Amino acid sequence: MAGGTAHSDAAQPDSNREPPQETWSQLVLGLDLPRLTRYLAVRLPGSVRPPLRALPLPGGRSNLTYELCDADGRVCVLRRPPLPVGAGNHVPVPATLAPPAPGVGRGDVRREYQVIRALHHAHGRGGRVPVAEPFLLCQDISVIGAPFFVTAKVPGTVYRSEKLTAALGPSQARSLSHALVDTLAALHLLDVRATGLADFARTDQFLIRQVDRWDRLHAASASREVPRLSRLAAGLRAGVPPADRVAILHGDYRLENVVASFSAPNRIAAVLDWEAATLGDPLVDLGLLLTFWEGSGSAAKPIASGHTNGRSFPTIRQMADRYALKTGFDLTRVGWYIALNHYRVAGLLEALHYQSRHGLPVAPGLEHAGAWVSDMVESGLAALRDEF
Repeated sequence: MAGGTAHSDAAQPDSNREPPQETWSQLVLGLDLPRLTRYLAVRLPGSVRPPLRALPLPGGRSNLTYELCDADGRVCVLRRPPLPVGAGNHVPVPATLAPPAPGVGRGDVRREYQVIRALHHAHGRGGRVPVAEPFLLCQDISVIGAPFFVTAKVPGTVYRSEKLTAALGPSQARSLSHALVDTLAALHLLDVRATGLADFARTDQFLIRQVDRWDRLHAASASREVPRLSRLAAGLRAGVPPADRVAILHGDYRLENVVASFSAPNRIAAVLDWEAATLGDPLVDLGLLLTFWEGSGSAAKPIASGHTNGRSFPTIRQMADRYALKTGFDLTRVGWYIALNHYRVAGLLEALHYQSRHGLPVAPGLEHAGAWVSDMVESGLAALRDEF
C-alpha cells in the first residue's frame, strides 16, 4: 500500500476559498473501514496493518475519493461511486461541471479502473501518460456498500486554486502549461489497440452524438429563455467537422485534474479522474482544456478554480499551437471544438440554475451559476467565428 493519488476539486467560482479541513478518521461516511481492512488484508497481504484511517479528498467529479492510511503510515487512495442522494447531505452529481461522456454511467468505477490499468500496464507510471499504479478493483458491494478501486498515492501538487497558481514563477508557469499540453498530446498519440482499449467505447458518429447529448441536456434543464443559445446550437450542428481520428479521451482534462511533480513543475506526475474517459475525436479533449483555460492577461473565468490568467501563462492560441506542434494534428477547426465545450458547460450551468430555482441542492458557491450562462454562449459563438 505504497503511495496514493492527490485529487482535484470540481470547478469553483471562488478560487481563494480554501476547502474545509478534513482530518484522518476511523469513522468516515461512505466507507466501512473494519470490513475494508479485512478485505485488503486478504487481497493485499502484508500491505495493511490496522487500524485503517481515511481522509475524504476534494474533487473527483461524481466519484468519491479517499486517502487510506494504516498504522505504519502507508497511504493509498480509494475511489467509489457517489453516495445516495441525501446521505450525509451529499450533493447530487449535476453539481459538478463535467458529467460522464456519452455512454458512460455515473459512478462506473470499473470503467475508470479499466483505463487506468490499461495505461499503466502499457507504459508504467513514469510513462508518457502517467497514472497512479492500480492495486485492485472490488465489485463486491458487501465490502463497503458499493464497488471501488484502490490505487497508489502519487505525491505532487494539484493546482486547484488561484493562490497556488499565483505562487508560480514565470518559468514555472510556462513549464507547467507546456507539460499539461504535452501530456494531453501524448495521450492522443497512443495506439488505442496497443493499450487494449479498442473496444472501450463506440466511436461511430462521435461528434454528432456529442451535439445530441448536450442538446438533450439543454432541453431537460430549460427553465428560461437563454439569448442566442439556439444560434450556438444551430451553428454547431451546421458545422460538424469530419471525424477521421480516434484517440483515447480523458473527458475532463484540465489543470485541476493533474498532479505536478513536487521537484519539477514541468513534469506531470499523474493524470487524475478518468471517470469520463472514452474513445473519440481528440480535439474534443483539447476544446475542453481551452474552454477552462484563461491565458495571460485574460479575465478570470468563474468556471475555473486554478486560474491561469497570470502574466506568464500562455494564451489559449499558444496552448493550441503547442498541441498542434506536438501532435501534427490540423487545428483549422479548433474553434468548433471550443464552441462545443462552451455549449456543454453552458448546459451544465443551466442545469445548476434549474436545481437552485427548484430548491434542489447544489455545491457551495455554484448557487448563482446560471448567471454565467450568457457569457458561455457568447464565448461559444465567438469561438465559432475563430475568435478566442
